[in-house]
Amino acid sequence: MNITQSIISGRDRALIGGDYSNYHTQSTRRIHTIRKRLGVTTPKGRKYTPKGPITPQDVAKNAEWVHLLLTSAERAWADAMHMKSSQSPENTQKPMPGATKRQIVSRFRRAIAYAANLVEVLEDQSTTNATNQDVLEAKAYMALLKGGLDFERNRWSSCIRHYSFIRLVYTALASQARSDLYRDLLEGTIDPSIRYAAYQEKLPRTKAVSDIAIENFPSEETQSRQDILNADASAFRTSAEEATAQSEGATDLPTSLDWRGRRVKLEDASISQALAAASAKETAIAQTYTSFQNGSTSAKDLAAGYDDIVNARQDAADATKIVIDELLAEGAGAGDSRIQGLQVTRTAVNYAVIAWRIGRNRVLCGDSDGLKLESHRPRRVQKDSKAANSKSLKEEPTGRKIARLREKVALYDSILQNLEAVKQLPGVIADTTFMDELDSKGAYFRALKCLAIGRSHAINGQVRNALALFARAQNLSQKVTSQAEASDVPKSDISATQLQAVQNYLTSLTLQYQALADLTSHSSKHSSQTKQYAPPLLERLHLNQYDDNVDLKNIVNYPPKLQPIPMKPLFFDLAWDYIQYPGQQATPLTTSTTTTSATATEEPKQAQAEEAPKKRGWFGFGR
Repeated sequence: MNITQSIISGRDRALIGGDYSNYHTQSTRRIHTIRKRLGVTTPKGRKYTPKGPITPQDVAKNAEWVHLLLTSAERAWADAMHMKSSQSPENTQKPMPGATKRQIVSRFRRAIAYAANLVEVLEDQSTTNATNQDVLEAKAYMALLKGGLDFERNRWSSCIRHYSFIRLVYTALASQARSDLYRDLLEGTIDPSIRYAAYQEKLPRTKAVSDIAIENFPSEETQSRQDILNADASAFRTSAEEATAQSEGATDLPTSLDWRGRRVKLEDASISQALAAASAKETAIAQTYTSFQNGSTSAKDLAAGYDDIVNARQDAADATKIVIDELLAEGAGAGDSRIQGLQVTRTAVNYAVIAWRIGRNRVLCGDSDGLKLESHRPRRVQKDSKAANSKSLKEEPTGRKIARLREKVALYDSILQNLEAVKQLPGVIADTTFMDELDSKGAYFRALKCLAIGRSHAINGQVRNALALFARAQNLSQKVTSQAEASDVPKSDISATQLQAVQNYLTSLTLQYQALADLTSHSSKHSSQTKQYAPPLLERLHLNQYDDNVDLKNIVNYPPKLQPIPMKPLFFDLAWDYIQYPGQQATPLTTSTTTTSATATEEPKQAQAEEAPKKRGWFGFGR
C-alpha cells in the first residue's frame, strides 16, 4: 500500500508551494473526491451525520477506504500544524493562548483516532490481504502522531517511547528499501526528536540514539518486534554488541593501507572496522553495477549504493580524525611517526570518499559520462476524439531538454568542486604528479560541461555560440592524459577508451557546427544583398504602423512614375438616368414639344398633387 510513501509525497507536494493551510485545503478536496468515488457523500439539503468506523470488510471491497483514513488523519494533522505555526511565539511575539493549545491537542487526537482505525483494519490480514510491512507502516504512522502529541504536551518519556518504535521500524525497512525515504525521515525528524526528548529527560548525551531507541522500545509490541527482526536481524543489536561482533571477526580487518606507493599500518581498530565495512559495500555495488548495465537497475538505485559507500568511507575518515585529535591532545608532535601515518591514512580515506562521490555523479550524468544527449521516448497523444485508435508521437519539449542539460551542468560543477577539495588534503599540494593528474581530470569534466552548455545553445538555434563552446570543449579534451585502466565501477579515474571516445565525438561535432556556421554566414550575406521592394512612406501612412528606423530616402517616389489611381468611373453617373424601379413611371428622354405642353396643361393639378418619387442614396439621403 506504500503508506509512508503516499504520506511523505503528499506533504512534500503541498508544502513546496504553500503552508499547512494549503495542505489542509488539498486534503479536504481529496476527501470529497474519494467519498464521491465510494458513494458515501452526504446529499445536499440533509443534515450532516457522523460517520461510523471503517471495517475490514469495507477495505476488502475497495482499497480507497485506506486512502480515506490516511487523508482524514493528514487533514487533522495539517490543521494542528497550521495553528501551531501561525500562533507560535516566533510569529506573534506573544505566548500561545491556552485555547489554541487545546485546539491543537484536539486535532492531534482526531488524527490519532483515524490512524488507530487504520491499524485496526489492517491487522485483520486475512480479510484485507495486508502484508506485515503494511501493518508496521500503519503502526509507525500512528506512533508518529502520538509522538507529536506528546511533544506538544511535554510528555518526554512517552515521546521517546513512541519515536523509538518509529526509529526501529524505519531502520528495518530502510535496510530492504532502495530509496532514501526512510533514511531522510530518520535523519530529519525522528533522530532529532529522540535526541531533544532525551535531553529533556537528562539522559547522557554520549549515548547513541540507536541504543536509546532499543532501550525504550514498547514492551507490549511483541508482534511488531518479531516483524522487525524478520526484516532486519540486527535491528535490536546495540553498539556494544556490534563492536563485540566486529572484534570477533577481526581476522578479516585490514591491517595496512596503500597510498601512492606508500604503505602505512592501521593500528586503530575503529579505522580498520570502518574500512572493512566500506570494502564489503564496494563488493556489493559491483553486482549492482552489472545489473545496471543490463538494464534491470535504475541509475537512482545505483546512486543509492554509492551513497552507502560514501557514508562508510566517511565513517573511516571521522574515525581517523578522532584518533589524530586524541594523539595531539596527549602531546604527540607533528613529527611523530604515528601522526604522519595517520595523516597519510586521512588523505587516502578522504580521497576515497571524494572519488566515490565523483563516481556517483558520473553515473547520474548518463551513459559515457553524459557524452551524448539521451533521447527520451516520446509520448503518444490522441489527436482526435473520433479516431480513438489514431495516436501520434509528440516530441519532447525544448524546455525539458534544456532542463536535463542544466541538471548535467550542476553534476559537472559538483565534480569540479570535489576535485578542488582534493587539493586541500594534507600532502597533496607537494605531489606534483598527482596535481597534474587532478588538473587533467578537471579539464576532462570542464570539456563535458562546455559540451552540455553548447548543446543548450544549439537547441535554441544559436549556432555560433554552440560552435565556440564545442571548440573550447575540444581544446580542453586535448589536454587530458589518461593514466588509468577501465575500472569495473566508475569512480574518479578516466580510462583511455573513455577519453578517446570523448575526443572523437567532440572533433566530429566541432566540424559539423563549423559547416553549419559557414552555411548560416553565407545565407545571411545573400539575404542582405538581396534588397526587397519597400513602398514609400507616403503610401504606408494609412497602415498605422510604427517604424523605428524611417528611411528618409524613401518618403515619396521621385521622380514620379506613371501609375493608376483608383477613382469612381463616369459610367455610374450616366447609367443612373436609365435605371427604373418598380412603381416609377418611365420618363423618355426625347419627346416632342407638343406632347409635352399638352400633358402639362392637361393635368397641371395632378402633377402638383403627386410629385414623382425621388431616388435617394444608399443611406437615406440625397443623391
